[in-house]
Amino acid sequence: MKKTWITLCTAAILAIGLTGCASGNGSSQTPHPTEQSGSPSPTASPQATTPADGGTSGQEKQSPLFATPRDAAAAIILTLKDADMETLQAYVHPQNGLLFSPYAHIDKEKAQTFPASELPTTSDVKKYVWGSFDGSGEPIELTFGDYYKKFVYDEDFVNAEKIGWDEILSSGNTEPNMKETFPGSYIVDYHFSGFDEQYEGMDWKSLILVLEQHEGGWYLSGIVHSQWTI
Repeated sequence: MKKTWITLCTAAILAIGLTGCASGNGSSQTPHPTEQSGSPSPTASPQATTPADGGTSGQEKQSPLFATPRDAAAAIILTLKDADMETLQAYVHPQNGLLFSPYAHIDKEKAQTFPASELPTTSDVKKYVWGSFDGSGEPIELTFGDYYKKFVYDEDFVNAEKIGWDEILSSGNTEPNMKETFPGSYIVDYHFSGFDEQYEGMDWKSLILVLEQHEGGWYLSGIVHSQWTI
């Protein structure tokens, strides 16, 4: 009887010990790692990143083309030499569009202004009134192509004799008003002092680019032709 009781006690002690071991092993077991929501699996498709402005990468704003007005002018004058209106569209001020003035004194009521997307081509047959001829006062009614040849790139301005960086190098009897028309603008004057000695410098010409800043970049807001006026 005594032997049987000892056997039962021993079995009970062993059972308690085994239960404790099993419980201890369960509490120390390391769980399997789980994937974090921000870490894609090797087979997952790449997801669009979200830029700082809150849009997706497909809607991310285009970086400004030119960080300085000199960089902008250098590219624009080459584009004008080639009469590449498609490329010029990308350089036009996104909000103000592009104004064309045949003379240095801008008449905003008569000058033609085009949004970038509506910039005519040199083959456009439509005629526009661009202002009035100096002297006669007759309307300047020309196609864009004819206006371009007479009042935009009528000389080899990419190889201008002088360049005025934010200054006007010459003016006739009409007062230039680019700074008043475009406050805060930067102007670049591609200038020739004359072509024929017999005119003693009265045949000077300038092509003036009016540049304005927009969201950290410089864009073209005006193309002004300047020459001796009566």
